[in-house]
Amino acid sequence: MDYAATISASLEDYLEAIMELSEGGEAVRVTDVALRLHVAKASVSQGIAALKRMGLVSQERYGRISLSSRGVEQAARVIDRHRILRKFLVEMLGVDAKVAEKDACMMEHVVSPETLSRIVAFLENVADHRIPAGREFAEPDSSNRNSGDSPAGRSAAPSRVENHREEVRSMGPANVKTLGDMMTGERGRVCRINAEGALRRRILDMGMTPGTEVTVKGVAPLGDPIEVMVRGYNLSLRRQEAAGVVVEV
Repeated sequence: MDYAATISASLEDYLEAIMELSEGGEAVRVTDVALRLHVAKASVSQGIAALKRMGLVSQERYGRISLSSRGVEQAARVIDRHRILRKFLVEMLGVDAKVAEKDACMMEHVVSPETLSRIVAFLENVADHRIPAGREFAEPDSSNRNSGDSPAGRSAAPSRVENHREEVRSMGPANVKTLGDMMTGERGRVCRINAEGALRRRILDMGMTPGTEVTVKGVAPLGDPIEVMVRGYNLSLRRQEAAGVVVEV
């Protein structure tokens, strides 16, 4: 069952609170979540029980609460929706920060992935971070397909990963590179997502939105996969995913 599509707003709030509380490395307990959200401990206990059934959290008996890998992804979605919406309301619409914070809390639970993706693209465009239209994951021109069908054409055609690298080299300063080009131990801040469609949504769902800090923890011998730390959690990215994340180091 796809719980991501059916999870309630209150349960998403619990996931968001657990992730934010755990970022400091401290153990998270029911009392901590209740205090943060200003709700009764009994309500939190019921919510945690529901999240456990969904496989999104684990909890020691009357003890600390931890997010599962699926819980991390779901919590990251909620947090990023909130941050993106708040940024849009404050910086683009001039909404008061306190009002924007409250509105973002309500909007984050109902905004569609398509609308959120358009908002992210708009913010990137305004910040002059977006790649010119038509260059992101552009498909080969149909008029040139015959030449690409030959062995020579196939060997000469650059991969999408290499296209991303060339775009970054030509459009940014020396301290900007794709996540796939970073070495173990390097740290940086995401400044742009060079991907569209399902791949873009997958990257955003992992919590790698513009402004997020990321650290490379390890790279496989052939460069695939790449282990990174985002928001205090370890994630594994495939080479194509890492090539779509542009980082300022």
